[in-house]
Amino acid sequence: MTNETQTGKTRYVELGNYIVDVKDVDVLVFENVNDISPLFPLKPMTALVAICDKGSQQLTADDKEIEFTEGNILISPPNLSVIGGEHSSDFKCNILCISDHLVRGLLRDKVEIFHHSVFVNQVTITNLTPVVKEEYCHYLSLVNSKLKHNNMSFPYEILLVLLRALLLELGYMMESSDIVVHEQKMSQGKLLFNRFLSLITNSQVKRLPITAYASQLAITPKYLTMLCLKYSNKTASDWVIEYTLEEIRYYLRNSDKSIKEISALLGFSNMSHFGSYVRKHLGVSPSEYRFNKEIPA
Repeated sequence: MTNETQTGKTRYVELGNYIVDVKDVDVLVFENVNDISPLFPLKPMTALVAICDKGSQQLTADDKEIEFTEGNILISPPNLSVIGGEHSSDFKCNILCISDHLVRGLLRDKVEIFHHSVFVNQVTITNLTPVVKEEYCHYLSLVNSKLKHNNMSFPYEILLVLLRALLLELGYMMESSDIVVHEQKMSQGKLLFNRFLSLITNSQVKRLPITAYASQLAITPKYLTMLCLKYSNKTASDWVIEYTLEEIRYYLRNSDKSIKEISALLGFSNMSHFGSYVRKHLGVSPSEYRFNKEIPA
């Protein structure tokens, strides 16, 4: 028996000791693609992970020429202009498109390394060993199989476990390879944006004023927001709101803490303020969100 509720196109799935909200558009898999260009531009806040199985294709990303060839893994952030060029007759690749909302829900405290690669490095491409390439292709095939049969009577959490495992594998690979750019090789702007994401991720109270984050980075709030827009197409406030909402969802659905305790833990001055914030962004009161899992996030 699975701990799963579905309303409309949103599922609430218990994964381990927490609940993940999943919309049908949060993840897509494409196998045996012979031209990557039709997938661009990506949907807002959707990252792309592609593995080249055979052949090659020329790509242009922000005026930079890239050759995507056999054994490569390519990671593209949202809102990036990628143009597909000529490709060999035998070109085949397998692709995962996944929303940032789902990445955060699945990785939580381990999301920083993925965000670093996706939003700071921009288009990332590196070579995989044949064994690792085969493993990633198996992951995508399994995920795609579950997606194709998502109306069948299998626990939806199996799909999320596979996705979490795949994302963790990617994260560990990024962390141990040249995919993660060393700080001394980053531009100052990318370095500051990366540190901003780290500050939010590691802060117990994420809903701090933008001035507080900017002060820790020794820059102005206006410059911080400009950097966020440049590297992620979201403002600094957007990032703070999204991370705060993930914390709210997590504690309301997955902890035994009272609403008053959650309110204080997340830095709200009182329960009234907390209630107003939840209603504004989630459309319901904290109590309704906590006890009615059929309410879409």
